[in-house]
Amino acid sequence: MPLFPNLPARSQFVRQASNLWRVKQLFHQHLCHQLRADTCNVHLIDGFPIELCKLTRVRKCKSFKGDANHSYCASKDMKYFGFHGHLLVDGRGIPVEFTVTAANVDERDAAYEIINNIKGLLIGDKGLIRPILNQECSQADIYLQTPLRKNMKDERPKWVVKQLMNVRRKIETTIGQLVEYFDIEHINCRDLWHLTSRMGRKILGLSIGGYLNLELGKDSMKFEGMLAG
Repeated sequence: MPLFPNLPARSQFVRQASNLWRVKQLFHQHLCHQLRADTCNVHLIDGFPIELCKLTRVRKCKSFKGDANHSYCASKDMKYFGFHGHLLVDGRGIPVEFTVTAANVDERDAAYEIINNIKGLLIGDKGLIRPILNQECSQADIYLQTPLRKNMKDERPKWVVKQLMNVRRKIETTIGQLVEYFDIEHINCRDLWHLTSRMGRKILGLSIGGYLNLELGKDSMKFEGMLAG
């Protein structure tokens, strides 16, 4: 291509992009600080499946040997083979922390990795129900709230639980955006190094979109105020 004489091969570009994983991580942390997502008093946590291949092809799959595993996704009512993404967002749906584990890792165990720098209200689903987790969150000034199972007595007013679940839907919207725009539930690489880089790039992409929307919204409000004045 004459306009880009030094354009590298695709494989070289992919390696260079992967090598910048730490830069992407720092950039994302900077955006969170700018948006005050890391100091927000309300956070939401949820997970989603990351499928490596169809179950019928597991025996032939040579990628991620010893890393990927089998699991079951209750929200989609499906068995799958691969990994599990764990996402933490603020009350507006801006991604704050993210990690990937093998599909069979308990999300209550993975939660410790992404909630260690937050305070205030944390809203999750039934998968986070564990007395010791509630106790440790309380000691860290984290107020964990989840819906309870049918065989558990809920002393909270129904309107409070309903409001909590309405707020929690924001993270489902965020995950839906990651799936629709970034195809985050599928893997297009063959090792953990590239997987980590790709996932970080997708989370960063959504954070940049959220940042631009919020900043454009502020500018629009300022412009409307000038017109009104």
